[in-house]
Amino acid sequence: MNHHSRWSTTDVGGLCWVSDPAQAYMEASLTAVGEGRATAKTTDGREFDIDLKAPLLPPSRKQKEPPRRLLQRVPLTTNNGVENMDNLAVLHEASILDNIQRRFRMDLIYTNTGPILIAMNPFKWLPIYGDDVISRFHGRPYGSMPPHVYQEAEDSFVQLQKYRKNQAIVICGESGAGKTESTKLMLHYLAVVSKRTSEREAKRRSVGSDIDGHHGNQPTIAERIVNSNPLLESYGNAKTLRNDNSSRFGKFTRFDFGMGSAVINGGHIENLLLEKVRVVEQGQGERNYHVFYQLVEAAKQNMLDSITGITGSMANCDKHTYTNGSGCIMVDSIDDREEYNAMVGALDAISVKPEDRKLIFNITCAVYWLGDIDFEPTTNDATKLASSTQGAMDYVAKLLQLDKKKLSDALCVRVREVPGGEKVVSNNNPKEARHLRDALAKSIYSRLFDWLVHRCNQTFDVSSAPENQYIGILDIFGFEDMMENTFEQVFINTTNEQLQKVFNDIIFKAEAEEYSREQIEWDKTAFPDNTPCIELLTKRPHGLLRILDAECLRGMSASDGANLAAKFNRAHGNNNFYEICGPASVWRRNNGERTREEDFLIRHFAGPIVYTISMFVDKNRDALFGHVHDIVSMSNCPIVSDIFPKRGVDEAAEQASKQTVANKYLGQLNTLVNDLRQSSTRFVRCIKTNNEKLPAKLDKPLVLRQLICSGVMAALEVRRAGFPTRIPFRDFVREFRAFTPRGGRHYTDDKELAAKMMQHPHVAQKVKSSTYRLGVSKLFLQAEILYELESIKNNMLYPFVRRLQRWWVKLQGSILQRKFKRCSADLSEAMTEASIKAVSAVAYVIESIAVGERAKEKASVAVSSSATPVAVEAIVEFRKAVDHVKKIVAAAVAQKEEAYRIRAVLLSEIDSGNERCSALIEVANSLYDPKDVEILRTHAKDAEKALAACRTELMTVATQWETATLRLSSEQGPHTLRRAGTKASLDNQRSSRELDASAMTPEEANAARRKRLDHAMTLVREAETKSQVMLERKRAMDEARAEFQGSLDLASERLSAIQVDVFIISGIKTVSNAVALAREAIFAAQKALQAIDPEPVKMAVEEATQAVENALATAQHEAARVAAMVTLDESEKTLVEIEYSAQEQGFSESLKNVILIAQEAIATARQACSYPDVHVLTNSTQRAVDAVNGCGELLERETARKRAAEKAKFDKLLGIWDARASSSSVPRFARKDGAQPKPLFRVPRVKVVNEDVSGVGSSSDVAANPPSPPQGTSPEATTFTSPTIVPIKAPHPTNTQLSPTGMKKTVMETPVVSTSADIGNKADGKGLDTWIDANSFSKYSTQIKNLVDDLDDLREIEDADADEVIKECGMAKIPARRFKKALIELGARISK
Repeated sequence: MNHHSRWSTTDVGGLCWVSDPAQAYMEASLTAVGEGRATAKTTDGREFDIDLKAPLLPPSRKQKEPPRRLLQRVPLTTNNGVENMDNLAVLHEASILDNIQRRFRMDLIYTNTGPILIAMNPFKWLPIYGDDVISRFHGRPYGSMPPHVYQEAEDSFVQLQKYRKNQAIVICGESGAGKTESTKLMLHYLAVVSKRTSEREAKRRSVGSDIDGHHGNQPTIAERIVNSNPLLESYGNAKTLRNDNSSRFGKFTRFDFGMGSAVINGGHIENLLLEKVRVVEQGQGERNYHVFYQLVEAAKQNMLDSITGITGSMANCDKHTYTNGSGCIMVDSIDDREEYNAMVGALDAISVKPEDRKLIFNITCAVYWLGDIDFEPTTNDATKLASSTQGAMDYVAKLLQLDKKKLSDALCVRVREVPGGEKVVSNNNPKEARHLRDALAKSIYSRLFDWLVHRCNQTFDVSSAPENQYIGILDIFGFEDMMENTFEQVFINTTNEQLQKVFNDIIFKAEAEEYSREQIEWDKTAFPDNTPCIELLTKRPHGLLRILDAECLRGMSASDGANLAAKFNRAHGNNNFYEICGPASVWRRNNGERTREEDFLIRHFAGPIVYTISMFVDKNRDALFGHVHDIVSMSNCPIVSDIFPKRGVDEAAEQASKQTVANKYLGQLNTLVNDLRQSSTRFVRCIKTNNEKLPAKLDKPLVLRQLICSGVMAALEVRRAGFPTRIPFRDFVREFRAFTPRGGRHYTDDKELAAKMMQHPHVAQKVKSSTYRLGVSKLFLQAEILYELESIKNNMLYPFVRRLQRWWVKLQGSILQRKFKRCSADLSEAMTEASIKAVSAVAYVIESIAVGERAKEKASVAVSSSATPVAVEAIVEFRKAVDHVKKIVAAAVAQKEEAYRIRAVLLSEIDSGNERCSALIEVANSLYDPKDVEILRTHAKDAEKALAACRTELMTVATQWETATLRLSSEQGPHTLRRAGTKASLDNQRSSRELDASAMTPEEANAARRKRLDHAMTLVREAETKSQVMLERKRAMDEARAEFQGSLDLASERLSAIQVDVFIISGIKTVSNAVALAREAIFAAQKALQAIDPEPVKMAVEEATQAVENALATAQHEAARVAAMVTLDESEKTLVEIEYSAQEQGFSESLKNVILIAQEAIATARQACSYPDVHVLTNSTQRAVDAVNGCGELLERETARKRAAEKAKFDKLLGIWDARASSSSVPRFARKDGAQPKPLFRVPRVKVVNEDVSGVGSSSDVAANPPSPPQGTSPEATTFTSPTIVPIKAPHPTNTQLSPTGMKKTVMETPVVSTSADIGNKADGKGLDTWIDANSFSKYSTQIKNLVDDLDDLREIEDADADEVIKECGMAKIPARRFKKALIELGARISK
C-alpha cells in the first residue's frame, strides 16, 4: 500500500506519486526505468533518481531520511474528489491523501470511509451548519446526502428508532482537531430533530403543550443539555499549545429516549479524569481553566460581587499566582467576556438560582485566591502564614465561609492518623505548606466540577419511561505528546489506547470474525492490535498503573522518580512496547535533551511517547489530609459542605474518596468501554490540518501521520478487500420486498428468497453477482451496492407512489391550487439550495428570488380570487419565475464551484510553496556561513510573505459568496458557532468593502492574482537555486572537514602513543612540553574546523601535524638518549670489572692503553647525549661499546695466553708425576670420555640496552646502517642500535609500550612496529565475517550484520552503541565482555 516496485519501460511517461518528507507525496511523471531504479520528474520541474528496492529493505541506522517511494497515480475525475473513499480507483496513501486534500480545498471537510467519518478542522467558519441545513439532512436515508456530522447524527437517530439498540458516537483525534465543535454540532442536531419530531407528534394529536417534558415555548430537555455546554467548557476547557479550547476532561453525553420513541425525555453527562494539576500549574504558553479569566473580565465590568475581592487592580490575571506563571493571559480566538455571559446562560439552563450561582462563583474565586497565599518559617522550626498574604487568606476564608485561623493553622501542620485513632502532628516547612495549599485548591476545584456535572444530571435525568434507550456522544481528549509528559498524559493516552482498541475490535476483528462465521471468502489482511500496549498499562498485577497503585500502599517508603522508573524497567524491560530510557539510551525528550533515569517510553498506537516520572505517587493518591478536610467540611456555605461531607457519615463516599486516581479512573474507563461495546458504535475521526491553526492550510505530512496512527488507512484497506455492508436476510426481505418474485410467499427460507430477489431483472441489470455474497445469515454487499438497491427500489415504486399522490392531491383541492403548491415547493427548494450552497448573497440570485416571491404573491391572490383565467395566467408566470430562479441558482452554484476550484488550485500551490520555504529554512539552519544563512533565510521569508499575501487575498475573495449564510449563522446553532459566524460576517463585510474599492473586473483581478502568485513562486524557485549553490559549498566543506578531521585523528592517535608520564618520572620535561604544544595545536585546529574557509583550516591542520611530528621526534631523541645512558652505564661497569680482573692477573700494563681508549670513548658518548643529532649519539655509543668489548677481548687473549703457559707447566709436572705414579699403586683420575673442559675464566661482555621509552616504536630511517663490530670479536659482542620512530603510521593503542621503570636489558634489536593499518588488516582478514568467526561470535552473526555493515562501523562504535548491539543480540555477561574486549582490540573507543 506504500510502495510500488514493479515498474517497466512501458510505464515511462505515466503518472506517479513520489514520497517527500516535506510534502508527503508529490505529483510526478515517470521519465526512465532500468536496473532497479526509476527517474521521476515532479510537476515543479525537480527530478529524483529512486532506488525501487530500497523501500522494501529494513531501515538502516545510517539513513538520514527514509528512501523515496513510488506509487501509481490515477487522476480524479472530479474537482470535489470522492465522498466515500471505498470507491477510489486506486487505494494507497497518496490517493487517499490527494482525495482528502482536494475536498478540503473545496471546503468539503467531511469524507466517508465505510462507518468512519473523517472530519478535517478548517480553522474557520463554514456555512454548512444551521437549522436550514438540519432540515435538509433530517429524514434523508444514509448515503443520499454528502458526508456530514449531521448525517452521522441522523443515522444514529434513525437506527435507534429502527432497531431499538443503543447508539454511540466516538469522536477521536488529536488535540486541536475539532472534536469539541463536532460534539456540539451533533448535540444541536439531535436536539433540533427531536424537538421537531415531538412537535409533529403533538400536532398530530392536536396538543399544544407538554412537548418534550415542557410547556409552551420553554426549552426542551435536549436544548437545555446543549445550552449547558458553555458551563462545562468554562470549568473543564483550557488553552494549550495545540488548541485554544482544549477539553481537559472526558465527557460522554447521553440523550435518553423512551423505548420506541423519537422524543428525548432525559439525559446524562458522565465526566472522566479532570486535569486537576492545571489549576495550580500550567505549561509555558498555556492557560488555566477558562472560568478564571472569564470571572476577571466580569469583574472588570462590575458583574461580580465585591465580596470576591477581584476588583480594581486585582481584577487582573497578572496579579494572581495561578494565572500569571505561564506568560499567556489573552487568546485571540476567545472573547472571555462573551464566554462569561454564555456560562451564566448555561447556569440558567440547568435552573441554578442566582444565590447558588453567587456561591459557585465565590468558591471559584476562593480557589483563585488560594494561589496567592504564601508561608514563611518561624524561629522554632515551624511555619506561619506570610504577613504579605494575610489579605488573600481573608478572602479565601470569607468566600468559603470558614474560620481563617483554623484554616491557616491546618495548612501549616501535618496530621497523620495512625491505627487506634491516635494522631501525630508535625510542622510543615514552607514548601510542604505550599504543596498542601495546592492540594486543597485542586480538591475544591475538582469537587466543584463534579458537583456542577451532578447538578446538570439532576436537571436532565427526568425520564419517567420504564425503559430507556440512548444516543451517546463521547468527546474526549486525544493522544498527547507534550514537551514533558507526566502523570496526566499517562491517563490521557491510556484512554485513547482503550478507545483505539474498541475501534480496532469493531472495525477489524469484527470483520474477520463475521466473515469466518458467515463462511465468506475474502482477501485477508493483518489487523493492527494494541492489546499488548493496553496490558502493559493496565493488566494486573504488573501493569504500570497497577505497580503505581501498589506503591501508593507503601506509605512513606513508596518509590517515585528514578526509583519508580527502575521498578518499571525491571518489570517490563523486555516488553516490545516499552523502552528503558536514560542518558546512555538513544531516546530523546521532545526538547532534544537526553532522557534521564526517571524517564520511560511507551510505544503507543499513535507512536512512541517519553514520560517523565514526577510526583506520580502523590498525584495518584490525590489525598487531602483528614484534618484539612475536617476544617473545610465545617463551612457554612451549603455547596462547600455538600462537596466536603463530614467524615464518618457516609462510609461508601468515604471509601470512594480513598481510592487512588488510577483505580477510580480505570473503573470509569472500563464502564465506558463496556457501554461502547454494547452499543452500535460509529466513529468520527477528526484531523488537525496544521499546527499554526490557519484556515485553508493543509500540512500533508501531519494529516498523513494522523490518518495512519488513527487506523483509518488500515480500515480502508480491510473494507476495500471485503464487503462492508451486511444485512440479515430477514431484514433484507422485509426492506426490499419489492424485488420479491412471483410465488415468493411459498419460500420458507429467507436466504433462498434473498438469492432469488437479487436475481430480479431490475437488480441483475445493475448489480453484478461479484459485488455481493450470500452468507449463513446475512447478505454481504460491496460499498455503495445498498444505495444502488435503494435507488432501484425507489424507481420501481415511483409510478405507484405518483398515483397515490395524485389521488391524494385530488382530495386536497383544485388543480390550480395543486399547481400553486407545487410551484411554491419548488421555489422554496431553490431558495434552500441557494442558502445551503452559499450563493443567496449574489446580486442576481437575490433579484431572481425577489421576482419569484412577487410572482408567488400574485399567484396566491389570483388563485384565492376564483378568477380562473387570471389565476391560470398567474400560475404560468409563477412557474416561469420559479424555473428562472432554479436556473439562476444552478448557474450561481456552478460559478461558485468554479471559483472554489480555481482557489483550490492556487491554495495548493501556495501550500506547496510554504512547505518548500520551510524546507529552505531548515537548509539555512544547517549551513556554516552566517552570510549564507542570513541570505537564504531572507529569501525564504520574502517568499513566505508573498505567499501569505496571496493566501489572504484568496481567502478574502472567497468570503463574498457567504455573506447571507454568515448572517444567518450568527442567529442559529450553538453559541460558539454563532460567535464564529458573527466574526466571519464582520470580516466578510470588511473584505467586501475592500473588493468594492478596487476598480478591476473579475477577469483582471484573477489575472493580477495569478501574476502575484507566479511572482511568489518565482521567489521560491530562486531561493531553491541559491540553496543548491550553498549546499554544494557546504558539501565541499564537509568533505574538506572530514579529510582534515581524519588527519587530526591520526595525529591525535600518534601523539597519544607517547608515554608522557614515563618521561616525567625520569625527570625529562622536554617531551611533556612538546606534547603540550602539539595538543594545543590540535585543539586550535579543531576549533578552526568550524571556519567556513578551508585555507585557514588547512594551515591549522598542517601546524598541528608538524607539532605532532616535533613531539614524536623529541620523544624519539629522549628515548634514544635514555637508552644510550643506560648502555654507557653498563659499559662503564663492565670496563671497571675488566680493569679489576686485569690488575688481579697482572695485565694492567698491557691493557692500560685500551682501557684509557674505552674510557675516553665512554666520556665522548656521554657528551654526545646532549647533542640533538640521534645519529651522532648512536655512533658514539656504539664506539664506546665496541671499545669496552675490545678491552674484554684483549683481556681474554692475555688470560688465554697465561693459562696456556700455566698448562704447559702443569703438563710438564703432570708428566713427571705420571712417570712416578706408574710405578706406584695410587689410583688415577680422568674426565669422562668426550667431556670438554669448562672455561676457567670468562670476560664479561656489555649487555646493550635497547629500550623504546617513547612508546612510539622504531623505524628504518634512523641509524639505518649502524657500524659493524670490530673484526675478530666473539659472537657475543653486540651492536647498539638506538630506538627509532615511524613518522607516518601511528602505532595502535593496543600495542605494548615500554617504560624506563620496567627496562629489560637485552641484546639490542631493532623493534618492529605494527601500525593501525597492519592491525586492521590482521583483524579484517576477509572482512566482517572473518572477524566474527575469529572472535567466536557466530551465534550473533545475523544480528551484528543487521546492525553494522563492515569493520569500520565497529571501529567507530561507542559505549552506547556497544550496549545497544549487546542488547539486540541478547548477549550474556561473559560474551558481552568478550565482545567489548574484541572491539577494544579492533580500535573502538569504548571503556572496559
